[in-house]
Amino acid sequence: MLILAQQLNLNPQDILARLAPRSGIGLLYDILLYIVFILALIVMFMQSDKQLVPTMISGLVGALAVIAKLNVFDPLAFGALVINAGIFVLPLIVAGITKAKNSQPLAIIGGVLGGVYFFLFWFISQRGG
Repeated sequence: MLILAQQLNLNPQDILARLAPRSGIGLLYDILLYIVFILALIVMFMQSDKQLVPTMISGLVGALAVIAKLNVFDPLAFGALVINAGIFVLPLIVAGITKAKNSQPLAIIGGVLGGVYFFLFWFISQRGG
């Protein structure tokens, strides 16, 4: 693992190119991931200072959306399934445990869109392999 990490060259241009919208079915995935990321960011900032757990979970959803967008895992790998399931389930958990009631609808919308992304990605990219 250490040898692989030393051989990996991270170029900021490559990362920005992977964050850009793709074409075809990838564009639909990208739009859903962008919306989930923005909703998670908004929900995270709507939490009060004393709500650390929902804030951290919302930040985790945003991080998972970025990881999914960067295609860190092969679509058929178990890690991709775990990341996509987290994008689906974690916003719904935030909606259930938050005390900031005005952020619940956005978290639910984020969870529903995460579920659409999860099942669409599974049906098209993961199921066929």
